[in-house]
Amino acid sequence: MTSRFVPPAGGPASRVIGIVGLAAFVLSLLAWALASPVGATPDEDYHLASIWCGHGARSGLCEPGETSTTREVQQRLLSSPCFAFQPPESAACQGPIMNDDTELVETRRGNFDGSYPPLFYFTMSFLVGDHVADSVILMRVMNILVVVLMLAATWLAAPSGLRRGLVAGVAVTVVPLGMFLLPSINPSSWALLSAMTLPIAVLGYITTEDRRRRLLLGALAAVALVIGAGARADAAMYGALAIGLAGIMTLRTGWAHVRRLVYPAVLGVAALFAFFTTGQSESIQGGASVTMSFPAFLRLMGDIPALWTGALGSWGLGWLDTYMPAVVSIAAWGALVGVVFAALAGADLRQLAALVVGGVAVWVVPTYMQYLSGYPVGASVQPRYILPIIVIIAVVAVSRVRGPAVRWSGGQWLLVVAALSVANAEALHFNIRRYVTGAEVVDPNLGNAVEWWWPSLPVGPMLVWLTGAVTFAVAVALLTLPMVRASDAVERRDPADEAEPGLDGTPDSEPTASHDALVMPGEPVAGTAR
Repeated sequence: MTSRFVPPAGGPASRVIGIVGLAAFVLSLLAWALASPVGATPDEDYHLASIWCGHGARSGLCEPGETSTTREVQQRLLSSPCFAFQPPESAACQGPIMNDDTELVETRRGNFDGSYPPLFYFTMSFLVGDHVADSVILMRVMNILVVVLMLAATWLAAPSGLRRGLVAGVAVTVVPLGMFLLPSINPSSWALLSAMTLPIAVLGYITTEDRRRRLLLGALAAVALVIGAGARADAAMYGALAIGLAGIMTLRTGWAHVRRLVYPAVLGVAALFAFFTTGQSESIQGGASVTMSFPAFLRLMGDIPALWTGALGSWGLGWLDTYMPAVVSIAAWGALVGVVFAALAGADLRQLAALVVGGVAVWVVPTYMQYLSGYPVGASVQPRYILPIIVIIAVVAVSRVRGPAVRWSGGQWLLVVAALSVANAEALHFNIRRYVTGAEVVDPNLGNAVEWWWPSLPVGPMLVWLTGAVTFAVAVALLTLPMVRASDAVERRDPADEAEPGLDGTPDSEPTASHDALVMPGEPVAGTAR
């Protein structure tokens, strides 16, 4: 007797599961968007002023200052993080600020000297209105739509051998910092989205044989690069890294392959150009009068892994003042390490070489940034600067351009889903608690003794938390379900892929087949005659 644990690939059940999973992911991001007040992300006063001035001078919103690097903006934008660095303080301090402080004051706190790329601020500025809180919620919702549409488009365009890398790579790196940043109005949200989608788009462009799909993936790669480079200069550098890793992972001889690399190479050059022509690339310079020697550099390297674990929960959220319980970092980091370690079993030498380069980058780049700052690890460089590299490495590790696709057993799947779900639920609860009452209150019910909440929101913090916790678990479970390998289940290939030679391997029913494998141009599929 045969039971089918995994739905047939590309069948109606699979499509329904994917749609439900994507809808659940949207709701989980929306819960995180509502879990923090205005001003909750790092330097949000700076980013708010930059957004309000994103379209230039506007009466009552952004007016010229006395110098070219100052502007007059509403006081409430600059005062919104009134709770920053004070964990016992709830966001209730914003009450009079959000309503009354519309007086214009001169400030340098904004992107008035071009330190950041302007695209993110320009885009968000379309949603600026009279009410700051309502405007910020609209911006967060728009960011959710950008994230989901970009991820969905990349997934649909990518061959199946890369789809699993996208889903699994994102799943094991998004908790908790990614879930906090993606729906926020911090430019790091777009930097993170670019890191999630660019490697898959470039890998698909280089390897797929279908011309229309290749053109679509090429367009998505350009969009992903613009999204990242338009938000943060370091995202452009990480984009060049993602393109380079894709080139290493697909490296082979022959002019046909060299021609395929021309477009990614152009994107890589554009990424580096964007990085070096943005003021932000020069912003981390000697903040302390400390002479750094080579031994000091090596010592910094020994401390850099604290930034890796910090991106997955060992550091606080917000202004680094929102405590995360240890279970968050342990569960999230364990899921990431376990998934990447399991994926190494099927990696070939080219993929391993790409991962080595990525590993060197995630260690040396933040060490160099920290070295320039003159401070020890814990100051200047934050985990959110490093998270995009971690995402790129995870996506590259789980993706496959040749050979069998990465798969999990049912037990592995359950363990990953459980670990990530617990980490997300705990992180979301502690994040909401920090703002509704202050971090010192210990009460599982977030609806008790509420000091701050969105005045126009018809639901309370407890329902938002339950929705975010449950929908994230549903999203991870359903979207990673195709990763599961059941001993007696045979997945059928998508008929659309059947019509595209060279994209996927043959079905599992053939012992030597490479199911869902992406085949390099000109290479035969295992178990088939060409």
